[in-house]
Amino acid sequence: MPAIAPECTLGVVNLLRFNTLVLATNILWVLGYAFWLTNFVFEPLPFQLDRSLRGIPVFMLGAMMSLGISRVLDWVLGRTGPGVLTAVVCAAVVAATAVLAFFEVFVMHVIAPRWGEATWTNVFEQIPFAWMFIAWMLLYFALAADAARRDHEIRLVQVTAAAVDAQHRLLVQQINPHFLFNALNTVYALVLEGDDTRAGRCLLALSAFMREATTRDAPRAVPLSKELASIRNYLEIELIRFGDRLRLDESIPVGALEWNVPALILQPLVENCIKHGLSGHAGKMTIWLSASLENNALLLSVENNGRSPPDPDVPVSGVGLSNVRERLHLLYGERARLITQARPGGGFVARVHLPAS
Repeated sequence: MPAIAPECTLGVVNLLRFNTLVLATNILWVLGYAFWLTNFVFEPLPFQLDRSLRGIPVFMLGAMMSLGISRVLDWVLGRTGPGVLTAVVCAAVVAATAVLAFFEVFVMHVIAPRWGEATWTNVFEQIPFAWMFIAWMLLYFALAADAARRDHEIRLVQVTAAAVDAQHRLLVQQINPHFLFNALNTVYALVLEGDDTRAGRCLLALSAFMREATTRDAPRAVPLSKELASIRNYLEIELIRFGDRLRLDESIPVGALEWNVPALILQPLVENCIKHGLSGHAGKMTIWLSASLENNALLLSVENNGRSPPDPDVPVSGVGLSNVRERLHLLYGERARLITQARPGGGFVARVHLPAS
């Protein structure tokens, strides 16, 4: 699944934030209008009705001016210091109150005057509108503070996800260079022997495996069937290299083939089998790959009957196994685990427990 661009995520958040501000602004001015109407509760009905209808455009203008001020404050925030911001806020409150006061007088006393001519007293009586703009400013900065916190959280999640993804890709591409050298030496030996068929098979398997292992945009997780195909390419080279000394036995239920697993999670385990169980001595070894579904989790097992660890009571470890443990922790946290132990009768077994994705 492609990652969502940070700009897209923040764009959606900004749109939701503006919609929240619009809704909160409308609610505030509607409440202010309802409170303003209480001034005329005991007045004659014609006066009440006329005042209430004329008050609608006044409070609508107040709401629209508030949203206009929000655009100015959005631009000022982060570009100036607190002193300039305070001056802008004070100037905005004074200017908006003056404009709304004159507009209220115009609507109430100039347009079809029915309740007296306009006077300067009428203008000064509208100074309490300043409290509406002050309340709106408090609402705006509360929403802005919450938005800044959410932006920080989103960016932190994005940076963390990018870091985890980069570390995961680095771990995926930490393929033991000795495997590549050994594979090329195997091809060279086969060419010298004149076995062009097996040399060609080895090169094709190496090409297929390296394509999967080094693809820059490879997904984090792949179906188990694809992971097994990659492992078969890897083992094709090792089987050619070691001949009849190495044998592979698979036991994978059909129901597990579509289960998503971390890409190249099995390769270090199989490589560990060959490195510690077969290399350096003339014996034979079988590698058993198996899978099972248990309690909505997938259990992958890589087992061999090669040489046992020096101390059977000490858990098997190494660069490859540490790589697997770290990748599992990055992708699943504590929900996944790798268990390694000596195998009775010789060899060792590594089991990966993966939760449902």
